[in-house]
Amino acid sequence: MKFNDVKSDTLNLRVAPSFKQALKAAADHEQRSMVNMLEVLVAEYCESHRISFPAPTAALGKPASEKTNKTAA
Repeated sequence: MKFNDVKSDTLNLRVAPSFKQALKAAADHEQRSMVNMLEVLVAEYCESHRISFPAPTAALGKPASEKTNKTAA
């Protein structure tokens, strides 16, 4: 299970300094960024608990069916 859609959403988290240090240590150990480490952990959790999530959507979080093609007049 992977998160393959374009990274267009922002998520701001307020966490304890010890959580951030643990995340950084885990990410460094795996040679990942902290964001990628969180993605891996969430994906593994979803897989192990049989939690499905929607298929990737088009850029800007809009389903491909909602995209409109704008052409110059």
